[in-house]
Amino acid sequence: MVTTKKVVSSTTPILGKAKLAERIHNSNSKKLSLTKAQIEIVINEALEEMKKALIKKEEIRFPNYFSLKTFMAKPRMAMNLKTKKKMMIPAKRRVKFSISLDLKQRVADGK
Repeated sequence: MVTTKKVVSSTTPILGKAKLAERIHNSNSKKLSLTKAQIEIVINEALEEMKKALIKKEEIRFPNYFSLKTFMAKPRMAMNLKTKKKMMIPAKRRVKFSISLDLKQRVADGK
């Protein structure tokens, strides 16, 4: 059995918090009286609140975008590929990301 690594192209653009804050600032600079630093603080706080909600087992929904919710993954058997030794992976809480059908279609269409 041969395992392969996924290779991520180094030319793939990445949108991080700083770049997101910059885009928001540039696109809405006339509407918002916020600096890039203030926008980045708002993004950080939103992500922290999302993290707290997931820890509390609450579902997060952004209609027409995505939803996040937690679920209990079942215990399962796995094998160490080097030693061929079987091991039991215990049940644990995981996060499920679901993209909206509208956004999925728009990404597929490239619009």
